[in-house]
Amino acid sequence: MNKVKKHCFPARFLVAAAAVILTACVGCGIYLGSYYHADSLAFESIEQPADGVTVSREDDRIIFAPEEPRAGLIFYPGGKVQYEAYAPLMEACAEEGLLCILLHMPGNLAVLDINSADGIQEEYPEIYTWYMGGHSLGGSMAASYVSSHVEDYEGLILLASYSTEDLSDSGLKVLSIYGSEDGFL
Repeated sequence: MNKVKKHCFPARFLVAAAAVILTACVGCGIYLGSYYHADSLAFESIEQPADGVTVSREDDRIIFAPEEPRAGLIFYPGGKVQYEAYAPLMEACAEEGLLCILLHMPGNLAVLDINSADGIQEEYPEIYTWYMGGHSLGGSMAASYVSSHVEDYEGLILLASYSTEDLSDSGLKVLSIYGSEDGFL
């Protein structure tokens, strides 16, 4: 009888482990599937941009290009926010002369691809001044990224966000914008 019980333990353990893994996968799927969606205004900014702004889509980004860019901005969207939601902001920045690269993040979470800005500056050698920016979790991940690439950026723009790194001695210009009623920050 003891031999039978000993052999059942590994099978029970494997069934329990499989159940835990399956539950975790379903939970992740539900969590990642629930996010803030872009509205029609955002898609209008992409499909019918302002005069002087050209919009192009690539697999992992949307590029808002002014006729004569004077600087570049790489932008990480907020956690669980559809990246197209930032299109009106990127369009407005492009109207002011910034080449804006709005990045798509896996699972709508910048924490899953902190290094997604790698190589972008090299694609635009005509632009010498670059800024990194992000909203909420995206801003924190942008700050984390720029902390390891300080020499490549002029500044950091945080929208309802905070830096996860100490940038006080970096020489970067930092603009932090948040609402006066923001209860989180």
